[in-house]
Amino acid sequence: MKSYAKIILAMLIWGTLPVFVSKIPFGSAEIVMWRILFGFAFLLVVFLATKKKSSGENYKKAAPRLIISGIIMGANWVCLFESYRCIDVSIATLAYYMAPVMVMAASVFLFREHAGSVKICGMISAVAGMFIVTGVNIGGSNPVRGLILGLAAALLYASVTLINKGTSGLSGLEITLIQLIGAALVVMPYTFITHQGPWLDIASEAGLYAAIVGLVHTGFALFLYFSSIQELPAQSVALCSYIDPASALFFAAIFLGDVLSPVQIVGALMILGGAAIGELAGNRASRT
Repeated sequence: MKSYAKIILAMLIWGTLPVFVSKIPFGSAEIVMWRILFGFAFLLVVFLATKKKSSGENYKKAAPRLIISGIIMGANWVCLFESYRCIDVSIATLAYYMAPVMVMAASVFLFREHAGSVKICGMISAVAGMFIVTGVNIGGSNPVRGLILGLAAALLYASVTLINKGTSGLSGLEITLIQLIGAALVVMPYTFITHQGPWLDIASEAGLYAAIVGLVHTGFALFLYFSSIQELPAQSVALCSYIDPASALFFAAIFLGDVLSPVQIVGALMILGGAAIGELAGNRASRT
């Protein structure tokens, strides 16, 4: 029960992420940069406090792959945060959660995984749901750009997942620390080159929100997530992961005024339900 409580809390924290990001009136790249710095600092303290460390040989083997996936992860966050500014958070969240479907589809070709009928139905349901959601008024200042960025973020996150599937010998905490280094390598230079206007003042209200996004939504939530998935079945982890988008839709409606139409709610259920069913079917097949 303690492990379930930790993973559910992590998902609920991630569900509030769009609300906090919307309170920071600065560029997405700068927000991501602070997220990486605060998150890395928190996780590094946790890592140094733990006694279990992997061998140097494992680091040498995995580091290049994880640095690349970290660079992709940083780009993923920039696209996602920027999509929040261009389109309703609800739609951006649903577009982002096409990532599991992309992973399932790519795994068939890259890892020769068997695509059973349940998995195929889940993918079809999710894709059809996305067409339904975006086929009506989707709101926002720049809906087309926001949708493209949301789907781009999903594609980048799917790429990170696929790259990580081939990584072994390191704990989830170690993997994330190396990925954050990779993300910093690309996000920080990009932020300094493209930045215009004043920098975010960490002592300001916006700075407080940025610190929360880094410490709570990145460092603390990832710590909860990694400490729980080691003790839970893969199927339970996959199922609990959908608390994140479901709660994001709820918080967006409460705090940001985003409201899905009845037709879009049907599409949302098709996306999340299809992706969840496909993931669960995949986990069951892997366990077998």
